[in-house]
Amino acid sequence: MEKMRTSYLGIDAGSVGIKMVLVDENEEVINTHYARNRGISETVHEGLEAMSNNTHTVKGVGTTGSGRNFVGMLAGADVVKTEILAHTIGTLHYHPDVRTILDIGGEDCKIMSVRNSILENFVMNSVCGAGTGAVIDSIATRMGISIEDVGEIALSHNEKLNFPGKCGVFTQSSVVSRLNTGAAKNNILMGVIRALASNYLMLGKGINLEPPYVFQGATSQNSALVFALEEQLNHPITIPKYAPFMGAIGIALMAKAENLGESKFRGYDLQEQNFNTRTVQAGGCENKCELTFLYQDGQMAGCIGNRCDNCYPKALNEAEI
Repeated sequence: MEKMRTSYLGIDAGSVGIKMVLVDENEEVINTHYARNRGISETVHEGLEAMSNNTHTVKGVGTTGSGRNFVGMLAGADVVKTEILAHTIGTLHYHPDVRTILDIGGEDCKIMSVRNSILENFVMNSVCGAGTGAVIDSIATRMGISIEDVGEIALSHNEKLNFPGKCGVFTQSSVVSRLNTGAAKNNILMGVIRALASNYLMLGKGINLEPPYVFQGATSQNSALVFALEEQLNHPITIPKYAPFMGAIGIALMAKAENLGESKFRGYDLQEQNFNTRTVQAGGCENKCELTFLYQDGQMAGCIGNRCDNCYPKALNEAEI
């Protein structure tokens, strides 16, 4: 019987999509999985089932992304880190000479500046969705165009249209006006993408944007967005092999680096584990802490959302099931 080989699981739990990877002892990717976030528990459960591997045993689990803490409780994470760090580690693994990492997510965007393989500075916008992939997604849906076809259609443009890029609502309003006046969809899409790219790069005004540039994340698969960024940076951009999975790869590598004796991993089949969650707001809390408790077989397995010392015992009493 063949000996089980060791692997490390990385989960990047974003607001729009959940990305998972398995890497082996040689830091090679064994398997990947991406799914739209239709509810974090359900999506993680289905993702783990899809990632199930009978030839590798999981020795370490890492979670990152906006849902990292909850998914960390759910999956049994050994390492939980911010997406800034995870994306940087993942990118450096494939491109150690990178100076600027570009990442446009579904609902936030970030730029990381790297010097001598060390994260030097970063900026992140998670307040307004104007410079994010959600704007393109929403406008494509309005025009009846699949998000997978946006890049090719936009690159067929033959007219340069200007759009406001600082506000997603104004951008969409301007799109409606252009459609009403008969503008071609390919010209509209390219105009929107150029405006998005310009607004996104304004985010990095306070830091040095120097080549080599590496563009990662799911939006890096949009050829028109790559074109617009290269046009405005006046320099080629590298798209990594596993561009949508850089955060998941980075956190998997960080779990490997921890050199754990035994992982907290709960296994690939979460349905068997009888999980329940309950979210409560502790009464009398000035911070208005909203705590989410995770229960396994009626026993509390973890809690997130506690920002002060007084809330936890009060909320725990209210949350008990």
